[in-house]
Amino acid sequence: MICITIAQESRRLALADMLNAASMGADLLEVRLDTFEHDPDPKELLSARRKPVIFSCRRRSDGGAWKGTEQARIVLLKTAIVAQADYCELEWDIADQVRRFGSCQRVIAYTNLEEAPPDIADIYEEAKKKDPDVIKLTCRARTPEEAWPLVKILAKSTVPTVVVGLGRPGLMLTILGRKIGAPFAVAALERGMEVYPGQPTISELERIYHYRQIHRQTPFLGVTGLGSWSTAMIATLNHAFELLQLPNRCLPLQVGNVRLFRKIIEAVKLVGVVVDAEHQQALREVVTEFDSAATDRSVDLLVQPEAKRWQGAHTLGPAAAAALQAHLHKGGRSLQGAIVMIAGITPLSRGVAHELSAGGARLIFASHDRQEAARMCQQLGGRLIQPEAIYTTLHDVVVVSREDPDAPSDRPPVQPNYLRGGMVVLDLTQPGSETEFTREARWRGAQVVSCRRLIAEQARRIVHRLTSRDVDVQELMSASEGILEEE
Repeated sequence: MICITIAQESRRLALADMLNAASMGADLLEVRLDTFEHDPDPKELLSARRKPVIFSCRRRSDGGAWKGTEQARIVLLKTAIVAQADYCELEWDIADQVRRFGSCQRVIAYTNLEEAPPDIADIYEEAKKKDPDVIKLTCRARTPEEAWPLVKILAKSTVPTVVVGLGRPGLMLTILGRKIGAPFAVAALERGMEVYPGQPTISELERIYHYRQIHRQTPFLGVTGLGSWSTAMIATLNHAFELLQLPNRCLPLQVGNVRLFRKIIEAVKLVGVVVDAEHQQALREVVTEFDSAATDRSVDLLVQPEAKRWQGAHTLGPAAAAALQAHLHKGGRSLQGAIVMIAGITPLSRGVAHELSAGGARLIFASHDRQEAARMCQQLGGRLIQPEAIYTTLHDVVVVSREDPDAPSDRPPVQPNYLRGGMVVLDLTQPGSETEFTREARWRGAQVVSCRRLIAEQARRIVHRLTSRDVDVQELMSASEGILEEE
């Protein structure tokens, strides 16, 4: 089930949100009594319900807005129970003061806005003694280290348990909870109505994460990172699995301590991990062996051909070459014989260069690392030039990559004022994001390889690697619409 949180100041707005949430597919409504400007009437609110209602009344220490005394708060919760609420949320430390009454189910809650405390397992055991129908743990979970104790609780829960990880990284716990059997997930009605930063909306849970299609037997593919690339990749991969009528779905992941990360991905039994650009170097540590395409290139996919053996693979290079080819075809041109400037040599651009060379492109390498550029010329053929010669050397395509990871992200490594109409641009500095370089390129009439196209091409190759099935790229591109900032 998906539970929409309603935190309004007025009765009128709360009733309107209850109606809207029910019409948008919510299964359950959490009405926050602490946010009302005037004393709320639980009975009146329940008379308008179209879906089951959970009443909660949060203390300020738990992130709430309650202004009255603690005794008055407990009386209000008791009033909600007597009014025949479907559920009532009671903090674990006051639950003994509120007896079970009627058919109202007890949600025993623990909230910690600062951390997932070291003794969270003990707190959970205490909550189990409070006559719960559901236990709800809300903690900050910014890293795998913080999330791991909560993952273990979910995996071994003997009482229906909901874990809310505060912040965007907590999405892993929401999606994993669905697979393990959590009774509901908490979401916002729409953007701007979140009760904590990073809370997903009901639309995101359904459209991007395919929450309702996840069950205990769902095979998970992990996707690392917090940015728009990771979100768009999850949406695209999930759409591909749906089109192919495959049960696989994606699990959003964060990378902290690499040893613990490996422990988590093996405990969850992931079929693979798609790795965002930021973590590709760190996660080479997890790899037991590299496929032939990933030895000196970025490792953007981990697959597990055998238990506890992770193979590193490279998928972006072929995806970028295909996306470039598509752009050239639009203008009646071909990759064969096209002059391609590789501006900056990184593991990402190396992978692209290999694929472009295999497709018949004529390569020019411009890098501050002349030794590495010379090695690439020796491997793939092509010319070596000084970086400042980029602006006076004729080429049809420019592939831009950032060699210095500490350079400001808003400063393009190549000045875009030399770009002209008809040129094709592939910017690898921030995969999946619009950059100052690509905006300027479009303004000057150059063709920019679409982030949506690039992600769709990469997703197609990832799905084929995992399942040996193919899916049409054009059908995949719609999945990331509205997620990526792209002109």
